[in-house]
Amino acid sequence: MTETRLVLIRHAKTEQTGPPTQGDHGRRLLERGQADGLAAGRWLVEQGLVPDLVLCSSAMRARQTWQAMVEGHEALANVEVWHDPRIYNAAPDALFTVLAEVPPEVKTVALVGHAPGVPGLLAELADPARADHDAAESFNQGYPTMTLAVLHTDTALSDVRAESMA
Repeated sequence: MTETRLVLIRHAKTEQTGPPTQGDHGRRLLERGQADGLAAGRWLVEQGLVPDLVLCSSAMRARQTWQAMVEGHEALANVEVWHDPRIYNAAPDALFTVLAEVPPEVKTVALVGHAPGVPGLLAELADPARADHDAAESFNQGYPTMTLAVLHTDTALSDVRAESMA
């Protein structure tokens, strides 16, 4: 089997509260969040990490994060995106359920979500014996907004389990 990659993305910087009618789910990106998203999109393209599929929370801030990442990066413009409400504020177990639905032919997936679920999923998936030491140490210090983590495995994403990725 060929290598499968999972890019875990915490949404970019947002306003503190959402519109009264939408609450937390409707929080929007700040100008800094837009700029960080654009830079993250450029980084993905430069690293050759253009996803085959994006699994994106239905929250406005996650949707806007992916939109900002796509802006100006033609390579990202036609990537298939699944907006999934189960990703919104999901725990790692719920994110495993979403990943289990990724078709086996998909080799690179980006998941755009929230804390604590995204960093929790990283903690469960990353094999400390195989992970980059400096990256692992950095993630132990926190997982701020617009953080990306790239995990690699020889397993289909539908079959990933705890500590199975480098």
